[in-house]
Amino acid sequence: MNKVLKAREARSNLIIETLTNSSNNVIIIKANVVGENKNTYYSYLVVNIFFKLVQEKVKIIKGKFIESADGPFYLLEVSNDLKNIKEILINIEEYHPLGRIVDLDVYSKTGSISRLDLGKEFRKCIICDDIAHKCIRSRKHSEIEVKEKIESLVRNYLENIVSKSVDDAITMEANLDPKFGLVTSKTSGSHPDMDFHLLMKSKDAIHFDLVKMFFLGFDNELLAGFRKARMLGLDTERKMYKATNNINTYKGLIFILGITLVSLGYAIKNKRTDLFNLVKDIGKDLIIEFDNELNTFGKEAFIKYGISGARGEVHKGLISVRDVKKRLSSLNNEDLTMALIYLIKNVDDTVLLKRAKTLEKYYYFKELVGSINEYDLELIKKVTDECIENNISFGGSADLLITSIFLKLIERELVINYE
Repeated sequence: MNKVLKAREARSNLIIETLTNSSNNVIIIKANVVGENKNTYYSYLVVNIFFKLVQEKVKIIKGKFIESADGPFYLLEVSNDLKNIKEILINIEEYHPLGRIVDLDVYSKTGSISRLDLGKEFRKCIICDDIAHKCIRSRKHSEIEVKEKIESLVRNYLENIVSKSVDDAITMEANLDPKFGLVTSKTSGSHPDMDFHLLMKSKDAIHFDLVKMFFLGFDNELLAGFRKARMLGLDTERKMYKATNNINTYKGLIFILGITLVSLGYAIKNKRTDLFNLVKDIGKDLIIEFDNELNTFGKEAFIKYGISGARGEVHKGLISVRDVKKRLSSLNNEDLTMALIYLIKNVDDTVLLKRAKTLEKYYYFKELVGSINEYDLELIKKVTDECIENNISFGGSADLLITSIFLKLIERELVINYE
């Protein structure tokens, strides 16, 4: 506890020093954490999320992120409009789902400004909605009770963010058009047995299980979470086939995105940013497993041609997804199409190989699509028409694009950069 008290004193001195040497006011963003460990996974999560929100509402002149024994915090220099800034911060605290577990305070040379100064009510208790400081002083709630409430709030928030990001990523890819024989909102492409409606029906069938895979990573050690997710994945496939009348829409995605979700859950809970190393850890034995498989097309492609498909991508740590994620400065049609072209050009795609039937045709279409160097819509349509005429599609690349979009959305929401 001495370390915590010293850290609080150091933060207070830093605020005074900053105000002394600057004409600006200071905002502190810090998580409310009970117990001796102030550097929990949600401490970092909360301060990053609220830094993004404050940044969107208040012009920040200077800022720094600081780690301490009292938990991580942001110190931001802002303008001297003290009253307006405090009102903005109060609104953020009151209307965000995690607002009860963050402190957004603003300081000036003349001191700080309180909720009462602005005619606002005291902050409510996280558990009983009484006045927060009354409950704290009277120790009305046990430390365990408060911790469990905080964990519940964070868990619900993560569930909502992951769920929406999975849904948005799948829908975004499905809407992209034209798309080299893949199903879009406008055409069935090279898939006469599929359409956009079927993709959305399939998405709804697998969506809940994909979110569960995130929490299998969150609640378990990495490989234990993966083993459980693998078992769940088999059931998820059955749900997909039932929804689509035995049409394979997203079997590859369940595998690729499922592993990504397990890794993401583990990364968040353990304050890890090396997400792709975690994927690689999961995938280290996936190529060897071909030896134990029955006579599947994936096994045949690997033995005959060394094309390892989705397993190979995971085995390498999804480096293609990592590279595409960096290229997606936005999620508009141009960026998504060029990202898909990059994937088609650079990854092994057993869906393409199965449809191409020969290695010569496989590489012809990879090179045809991969030769598109800019967003030329007429050329993209022309190449798409040739793909459809030849029954060509790139399902493996589409799964990787969905995974890339998903991670981009998650990074934006949680203000984390996964490398």
